[in-house]
Amino acid sequence: MFRWVRGIRAFEVDPEQLRAQRVRAIIRSIQRDLDEGGRACVRQIMNGPELFRLELERPDWRYQRTTILDRDTLRSLLEATPVETVRTSMRFR
Repeated sequence: MFRWVRGIRAFEVDPEQLRAQRVRAIIRSIQRDLDEGGRACVRQIMNGPELFRLELERPDWRYQRTTILDRDTLRSLLEATPVETVRTSMRFR
């Protein structure tokens, strides 16, 4: 037996490609929430492997979400997000 991932057999898909797709989807989701009025608080939680906790809040939906990101993914998020959105919607501790 084999597993299907989005209509493709899992053994035919490169794991790095799947990882990159998941990271892009997470970044898009966070950006969408920020664009729609959400606010985020980012703080470093580990030094060994640098890990960051992003707490996202959408008061209009009474929604809170926590996402753990590594340094590269956080950097990708910041580079892909407009500067004004970062300034107005994100806090860094």
